[in-house]
Amino acid sequence: MYEQQIIIAPSRQGRSCEAAQIAKSMPTWLLLLLGVASRQEQPYHKGNDRPAPWRCDEPRSRANVNLCFPFDDSLRDDGSEDVRLYNMAPESIPTNRTCCGLPPVQCPADKEYPLKCLLEKIPFSKPPACVKRQFQCCLAFWNAKFGLEDTYRKAPPHVRCKGRLWDVFDIRADDVIFDQRSLMKLAAAFYPKILVPYEDEMMAPADRVHPVWREYVVLAKLGFGWINVESAKPDALILAQNLLRNPQRPTHPGGAYSLPRGVKDLRPWRDHCLDNVNSVHVRCVGMKLHRDRVKKFRALMRHGICPATGNDAHTGKVDHGYYVQAMSDATYVPSPPGVGFVNYRDTEAIVAGAVPILERPMWPPQRGPVVELHDELPHVLVKNDTAWASLRNDLDHLPSHRPAGDARKHYLPYWLYFILKRLRAANVTEATCTEPSAEKVEAKVHTSCRWAAIGAPWDNLAVNMGPFQNVGRRRIAKPRAWGGEGAWRRKVGRPSGAAY
Repeated sequence: MYEQQIIIAPSRQGRSCEAAQIAKSMPTWLLLLLGVASRQEQPYHKGNDRPAPWRCDEPRSRANVNLCFPFDDSLRDDGSEDVRLYNMAPESIPTNRTCCGLPPVQCPADKEYPLKCLLEKIPFSKPPACVKRQFQCCLAFWNAKFGLEDTYRKAPPHVRCKGRLWDVFDIRADDVIFDQRSLMKLAAAFYPKILVPYEDEMMAPADRVHPVWREYVVLAKLGFGWINVESAKPDALILAQNLLRNPQRPTHPGGAYSLPRGVKDLRPWRDHCLDNVNSVHVRCVGMKLHRDRVKKFRALMRHGICPATGNDAHTGKVDHGYYVQAMSDATYVPSPPGVGFVNYRDTEAIVAGAVPILERPMWPPQRGPVVELHDELPHVLVKNDTAWASLRNDLDHLPSHRPAGDARKHYLPYWLYFILKRLRAANVTEATCTEPSAEKVEAKVHTSCRWAAIGAPWDNLAVNMGPFQNVGRRRIAKPRAWGGEGAWRRKVGRPSGAAY
């Protein structure tokens, strides 16, 4: 770095003859490249290549200069606490929530369940297998009402969303853990009433939506980027990960809610039935260091919040079984923003029964939806991106009791209630496993998720495996058509029979 600065620096700062000769002999393109490499790392919102509407620091071509918001840095000097606790009142009667070894739930054959049974409160720290028992009869009734169980059994193992194939074979109709692939599979089952704009930053107007999905009644945006939904249909239900909401304008008339990011892979969590033992006060295990999360993790390590050695210092992939066990042993789990502000680790900590330590959004359009998503949940809020080191002063003051909060907004049944209610209002009564006919579409026209039973040979099918996807790799399914088990291997190829 020092040599690069010598080569590029103005001559008045002093430069050796040798360095000057090196700079003179270098081509211009290399000097420019070295200059770019020596630039200081930008903050998260500056380095984010996804455009954000309503941001005053955006170029004039993207920003609405008449109605935009600066980042709110006022909390740095307002004298308030760096770390704040929310919904941390202790449970009235301490209970053991373990449900391992219990007999299967028997559902009455002739009992009808109201749709509001999906809105039942989920006591914080209840293991996911026990949550499934709680909703088993309710989900079975409504799955049978819409024929969802039968549809999932007959449907292909993959869906295609925005030109990418996702493996949804492991997603079941009776799942309660929130995985974004659950909504992808649901969108394919209720084609074309659910529109899934994956990784979009601004909802397109109706004329830029594919004609097949133009009459959507539910918009379920998935992905890490923030999204502005002001152009969505007024009567549509809006569910979005990393939702933006203009605080100076009325809420979307059809309802707009911020979705959790969900777990990255629900399979290791599905059968977890043990109560959280809270044996470790704070755990940092398995934190992937995306973007400026590196600086925050180093601040946590430097101040003794995250250990510098051992398994909790491991910031790459860890064994799934160990990760579930480690998260379930913790009372608190730090979860700084990663690729997206709302990320997988948030939900995984909640499903494990640990209180997440989150960061408060600085930008007003981000803040409202994120606050609403966690308004019933026990959580710790760090007031800005520079306050993570302040946890050192509050670590001993974080309560060790189990809080009596509600985690239902971070499980799937809560969101199924809103989706199924909206579908019933649109006279949708049955799911389908019919594969849409292949249709070529023009570029930049928004499409949604649909079944992708492309057919033989499956060896030539390039599959995006969702949580198992590796950057720069494509994984191919050997014969696993229609749910058959099969091995996975790498192969470069084009999807066979894919028309779009």
